[in-house]
Amino acid sequence: MNSLPETVFVHQPTLLPAQLPLALFDQVGCGLLVCDVRGALRFANRMAHQELGRARVLRSAGQQLHQVEGTGGDLASALRLAAHRGRRSLVHLINADDHLMVTTLPFDVPGAEPGLVLVVLGRRQACPDLELEMLASSYGLTLAERRVLAALMREAKPSEIADEHEVKLSTVRTQICSIRAKLGTRSIEGLLLRAAQVPPMAPVAFAMPVALGGR
Repeated sequence: MNSLPETVFVHQPTLLPAQLPLALFDQVGCGLLVCDVRGALRFANRMAHQELGRARVLRSAGQQLHQVEGTGGDLASALRLAAHRGRRSLVHLINADDHLMVTTLPFDVPGAEPGLVLVVLGRRQACPDLELEMLASSYGLTLAERRVLAALMREAKPSEIADEHEVKLSTVRTQICSIRAKLGTRSIEGLLLRAAQVPPMAPVAFAMPVALGGR
């Protein structure tokens, strides 16, 4: 009877224990923040720093998390519910120029200070360009099909896609049917769901973590 080949483990230099989670968090394609009940920041991954740097609905000043002036949504109450009552909340931060979905979760870590809160920032796109490209490559979509799928992710209608690409509506419908067949879905909604299921990945691979104050 054939046996499985013996697994060979090659010794590689490892990250320090404190560095490993930081490096992992920076590969996640959504913003992750840890703060106390008053919004004092303890950690932010690179995607979170990018969001705070845009200062559309959230910003940081002096290691303090703030809502941009004029932004609706009660993040402060959500932080209190997570820190003091252990409750999770979904907050819709919105102003005249932008909006962002945010979840707050109690973040109880052994050995850490009590009352910390994990703030997860919603993604700007259901399936950003990198993830969409990987999805298209995995299922063998043609270039035209990739463009159609990207347009569907922007909520474009088939007629709008046809106008944008200067092709017949019947051509776009044929392409959508081909995409559905390749991805194994029965509707446009199924395509969007499949795309949304792609794990979030940072657009650039970061090799080493950077401290909160030095990004």
